[in-house]
Amino acid sequence: MKVLVTGAAGRLGSCVCHILCEAGIEFLAVDKVAGDGTAYPVEVVDLLDRQACVDLIVGVDVLAHFANLANWNSGKPEEVYNENVQMNMNLFQAAANADCKRIVFASSVQVLDGQLPIADRVQHPIFLPYIPLDSDMPAIPRNSYGLSKQAAENALEYFSETAGMSCVAIRYPLLVDSKMLKAAIEGGGMYRGNCYDGFTYLPVYSAAEAAVKAMTAKLVGFHCYFVASKDNLEQRPALEIIEKELSHLPCHKPLDDMDSLVDCSKVSAELGWEQPQSMAESFEKYGKLEPLRPYE
Repeated sequence: MKVLVTGAAGRLGSCVCHILCEAGIEFLAVDKVAGDGTAYPVEVVDLLDRQACVDLIVGVDVLAHFANLANWNSGKPEEVYNENVQMNMNLFQAAANADCKRIVFASSVQVLDGQLPIADRVQHPIFLPYIPLDSDMPAIPRNSYGLSKQAAENALEYFSETAGMSCVAIRYPLLVDSKMLKAAIEGGGMYRGNCYDGFTYLPVYSAAEAAVKAMTAKLVGFHCYFVASKDNLEQRPALEIIEKELSHLPCHKPLDDMDSLVDCSKVSAELGWEQPQSMAESFEKYGKLEPLRPYE
């Protein structure tokens, strides 16, 4: 199996490459910037160049695509949407034309939570249709970034149906590294101020593990998953948050059973991914990972 990893110099992409290295899986790493400090070569490629995407995908079995503009404030709304959609379509069509077997794509919780393009979380209404957040929740994008991610999910479903590809979209929450985990633990949680996204987070290495699981799992057609740690960034009991902020939402579980604001049972069952339970557990597992050595 040969994997093409885009966004390989970024946090998620570099962690995925680390896991692939350890597993002995062949991969090609590309990014728009050089991968200084990585343990593997990173080829600098402009994914807005259609021919460059066609050339990259030759001989690739799995496209692991993590290279998008990173948030709603990465540029003007039209720039964020247009660039993300263009690079996604360039890669997806090239993969379909080259008989690539599978695409794994990094989508976002912003497809679900209705985040408005404003920085002040307190001003956000809560658009969530129900709790807990899960893999079956419908898209409710409220900014151009979320809209571009929804467009990618729709495109993946299209390619799975028309090209017979296996396509996986993983909706990620805020991805945190060991420094952020340590700071949150020492501070008794990370204050957010509004539960429109369920205060969700995930250690970046756990996010990478989910992506690699999606590359090798026995899947047919299109699949969309939501992954997050069982606890929340504010480190508050789920029932307390529900009673104070989310009591108006329909609940898909009995309240007495609501020990989390997320339900990741589907992705755990179908991919074999292990959901982190707490910040302390996550820091114990991922906090001591050494940074990758520079490539020589």
